[in-house]
Amino acid sequence: MSEFLETTHDKFLFKVKTGILYSKDDFWVEIQGDQAVIGLSDFLQKVRGDVAFLETAEVNTVIRQGEEAGKIETIKATFGIISPVSGTIVAINPEMESSPYLINQEPYGAGWIYRIQLTDWTGDQTSLLQPEPYFELMKEKIIQETEKK
Repeated sequence: MSEFLETTHDKFLFKVKTGILYSKDDFWVEIQGDQAVIGLSDFLQKVRGDVAFLETAEVNTVIRQGEEAGKIETIKATFGIISPVSGTIVAINPEMESSPYLINQEPYGAGWIYRIQLTDWTGDQTSLLQPEPYFELMKEKIIQETEKK
């Protein structure tokens, strides 16, 4: 299986990384033991534009699935970082303060946002999507975004 599911719309190539999970809010979750790394999907970073500034909740903040864990400011909009899982933030990507554009350059790699110590993985995972269903949802959202313009 390929590392990415891909679709092209207009001049844009949208990628969904396999082997990780997604929220319906377009954030990804990579489980590493009893922790999760969180980031923005390729779709969300493309439709929202170039990231100019990022503000995250502090380390040791307890956050529940669906709650806001910070804000991202782009050239197009400011929007919340909606946590796809519950737990305690244990690390924030140290590159985000000086290089928030990494979210646009490497959304599934160096552009990760924070790491969280999971507290309800059993419950949280029931509302997360595997790559294939998320890919289908993303394609629907691409069409909706296109119709807005």
